[in-house]
Amino acid sequence: MKRLITLLLSLSLVLGLMSVPAGAATAQEAQEAAELLYNMELFKGTGNNPDGTPNFNLSGSLTRDQAVTMLVRLLGAEEEALAKNYSSPFTDLQNWAKPYVGYAYRMGLTNGVDATRFGAKSTTTPAQYLTFILRALGYQDGVDFSWNRSWELTDYLGITNGEYNAATAQFLRGDAAAVSASALYAVMKGTTQTLLIHLANQGALGGNTVVVWNYGHLKMEEDFASFLFYPVKGSPASFQAFYLDKVTVNSLNCTTLQLNTPEEVSKYLASIGEDASGFGYVEITYDQQAAIEAATQEYLDPNTGLTYPIVTYTFQYTAVENNGNTISGTLFYPVYF
Repeated sequence: MKRLITLLLSLSLVLGLMSVPAGAATAQEAQEAAELLYNMELFKGTGNNPDGTPNFNLSGSLTRDQAVTMLVRLLGAEEEALAKNYSSPFTDLQNWAKPYVGYAYRMGLTNGVDATRFGAKSTTTPAQYLTFILRALGYQDGVDFSWNRSWELTDYLGITNGEYNAATAQFLRGDAAAVSASALYAVMKGTTQTLLIHLANQGALGGNTVVVWNYGHLKMEEDFASFLFYPVKGSPASFQAFYLDKVTVNSLNCTTLQLNTPEEVSKYLASIGEDASGFGYVEITYDQQAAIEAATQEYLDPNTGLTYPIVTYTFQYTAVENNGNTISGTLFYPVYF
């Protein structure tokens, strides 16, 4: 049995959760991704709408200089890029793009189309933007993946879900927004830390309304799994309870033991010899074979060419803040067998 355990994050805004799946971006998903990143100060629009809200121009094309600018903002590095004004050897950059491309070039996130040209106004391809994202996560093209087939590794990591390949006709700003938001959920190379947790720990997340939820599995056996829920260090909100309203495994119902308050969680974990604390805890008993047979998605191993069914644990939750406010949303945890 093969199994990929990926720490995922749910990003909850005080006004409501905006969950970004890894699948192909619809107009709504692209908009939600853009708003999510915008509220974290990791994404900007091309101007403002008449009502003052940002115009993200998600149906617009994406040039290479714009793509690198998006990447630098996603990493929370815009201030550093502008302040230090990193240089690059490229002669085809407009002044506004020079600090962004310079930063990305200095950090090994991008190269040019030749020694002196960046190809700034060339349209960004899926392979190029996915390569930018993978480099930001610590992966090396030519070592961990081939840049012209970068979607193979992003599919593996759950950032994308098979929607990009060599035949993909275009890659729009909305695609970049959706991929960028999904990349926050991906684990950085050689760590158990997602990009989002890394950014949170580095103080790179802006805005004071963002609540970042993290969770991880404590135990996973045949027909059984247990998970612990807690807010990421530095989350601006504090909570008194965390309720799982519904738990399914590949849309199949399961039996659960749920503990919803920090006190309940601590007491129970101590009774089973676990030294951990959190706001919510759940034990799931289910028919693993039935869940595997109900899988609608598969993971393709790029090294062997073999496919494995993906089992997704889905948690619908409501969390109660200490001030009485509630937030709700959905968390997804995929595993391949």
